[in-house]
Amino acid sequence: MSHINQYSRDNNVRPDSVTMAILVHAAAEIGGLEQGKLIHSLVVRMQMKVDAFLGSALIDMYCKCGSIERDFMVFRGLTEKDVNVWTTMITGFAFHGQGNKALELFSEMQRDVMPNEVTCVAILTACSHNGLVDEGIEIFNSMKENYGIEPGIEHYGCLVDLFARSGRLAEAEEVVDKMPMKPSRSIWGSIVGACRAHGNMELAERALTELLKLEPDEPGGYILLSNIYATSRRWSCSDKIREHMERSGLKKNAGCSSVVIDGVFHDFVAAEKQHPRWEEIQSILNCLKNEMKSSADFSFNFLQMSLDLC
Repeated sequence: MSHINQYSRDNNVRPDSVTMAILVHAAAEIGGLEQGKLIHSLVVRMQMKVDAFLGSALIDMYCKCGSIERDFMVFRGLTEKDVNVWTTMITGFAFHGQGNKALELFSEMQRDVMPNEVTCVAILTACSHNGLVDEGIEIFNSMKENYGIEPGIEHYGCLVDLFARSGRLAEAEEVVDKMPMKPSRSIWGSIVGACRAHGNMELAERALTELLKLEPDEPGGYILLSNIYATSRRWSCSDKIREHMERSGLKKNAGCSSVVIDGVFHDFVAAEKQHPRWEEIQSILNCLKNEMKSSADFSFNFLQMSLDLC
């Protein structure tokens, strides 16, 4: 922030709301809550008008950085709220496990602003992530009549996810079979994820087979399908998948995650043991694995498949 202040003084240039929104977006992308708060404080000190564009950026940043309370304070403080502002706040509630608050806001929104296609995706996501199945079904079925919106593939994807997450896999499969367009990769992925959680290997096999038709060069799906065959003792099928991967030169790139602690970036690469605190990390991972294994909501076989992909 000192660089911005210095540049402004030296060049007699005052940043506008677009500039600040870009900076806020950058902070959101790296999960930089402290950086985002500094930018926000600069906006306040400059007495800059927070329009809908900058307001949406601030709400999105606080949401992605895990500060939902500050997120909502920014939202309530805005005098200018367009459909994007409302949608961003609903999305924030959705991903922070506050589905009922998302529904309340969705209802409040309609007094002043008509929801659009993205808003419907946001509220359906809130329902699917928070187990609000009946509410999600009602919203999906009323989209055309209430908002003049014909459900698109993203909305069907939310409906599939809504059923799948709640364990209603037969209904999720029925939506896939009857939807007026071809299912996307994310839709099949939702079903695979639910099958892993609920132990439905038969549907998982079908979903992965369809997913591989859409992603023939992605090794992760092949590995998971091979593991499904192995778990059901269909060894020859499992071997054929592995042989196909070898012939095709398909190898899964190691996953990598980063986190910033006290201004220092820490990278974590799957199966990599060079981190100076590797033993401590491994101990915590083992504790988490044991907790997952003891949970009634997880099948051990599917847990093992997930770990094989890490």
